[in-house]
Amino acid sequence: MDVTVSGIGVEAVEYFQESGTVRTQFDQKKTPASIAIIATLADIMDTDPVELDPLHSTVDSDELEALVRVRNGTNGDTHVTFTHEGHAITVHSYGAITITPEHELTAENYERGAGR
Repeated sequence: MDVTVSGIGVEAVEYFQESGTVRTQFDQKKTPASIAIIATLADIMDTDPVELDPLHSTVDSDELEALVRVRNGTNGDTHVTFTHEGHAITVHSYGAITITPEHELTAENYERGAGR
C-alpha cells in the first residue's frame, strides 16, 4: 500500500502513540533515505519540510545514502542512528526509518531506572 507523507510516496507508515515513535517503510529505488527522513519528520512535526533544519546540518546525506543503499540479496542489516530536530532517527538498510522524540527516550530511560 502506498502512502504519502509530506508529499512523498512511501510504502507504509506506522504510528505508535504510546512512545510517539513513527516507523516509515520506503522504496530505496524510488526515494532517497534523506528525502524519506525529512518527509516523515515534517509529517510528525506537522510542518512544511522546508521549515526544518537541513538534514546535512546533522549528517552527511551522501554518506547516509551510501550506508543504507539497497542491499542486493545480502543478509543482515546496516543502520545508522542520529538526532535531528529533537528526534532520534534510525535508518535501516532495508528501507525503514524509525523516528522517536528525544523526550520520550529520556522518559523511557528514567522509568527503567536509568535516571534514578
